[in-house]
Amino acid sequence: MVRDKQLRLVFSLLKPALRMAARFHVPVRAIVELVRLGYYELLSRQGMVGAEIAEVFGQSPRHMRSLAHRLKSDFFAAEAEVGIVRDVEEAVAVHAPTRAELPGLLPAAEPERVESALAQLLGDERVEMGADGHLRTGRRFVVMASDAFHHRIDALNHHLDAVYQATAQRLVFDERTATMIKTITFSAAPQELDAYLKKLEGDLRRDLAAMEESVSFSGKPSQRFTVGISASAAAPGGTLEEP
Repeated sequence: MVRDKQLRLVFSLLKPALRMAARFHVPVRAIVELVRLGYYELLSRQGMVGAEIAEVFGQSPRHMRSLAHRLKSDFFAAEAEVGIVRDVEEAVAVHAPTRAELPGLLPAAEPERVESALAQLLGDERVEMGADGHLRTGRRFVVMASDAFHHRIDALNHHLDAVYQATAQRLVFDERTATMIKTITFSAAPQELDAYLKKLEGDLRRDLAAMEESVSFSGKPSQRFTVGISASAAAPGGTLEEP
């Protein structure tokens, strides 16, 4: 049984999406369809097949075919073309698999896409092939940036996944070690804040890379973490005026 507190948490997480929908004047029917599509995509990526997803939806497998068809459209270019690269990189970082083992770690992805993503990561030196035949995270830190829309959507997906993970760890599991959710509102000159944020990003990347390198060579048990940072001008009263 879904508890009221669980529904309350989901409702709060929906609010940013609904605010964006209100800004774009998206009809309620379209929002409902996006929720159905998003839920189908999530369950599919988790390895569930059509009949299993249909049972979760309370519908027949026939009703799921249109959603399955949408997964192959350009609508999911961010997930299919860019997100798979992140998934492969994460699988390598966590499991250090061989090339043959890698597809088995991503059962929802087509093997051809996994191989293509791996080739890109090897070319960018974000992943290396060890002398023992196992794949590992590259030692050279690479910052990826692109103005292409589906790349920016992938970055948004990555950021919101970090928000989800932090929310689940802190509010659901009450994890207080190495988990933080903080929001600070303040006044500053835009130019000074811009300079500060650039410095903060540089310091953060350097310090986190140093920690990663340290644990890689120490042989100590390690765990994967994600840090997400956002900053924006606060809209007075939370209004929806165009900036």
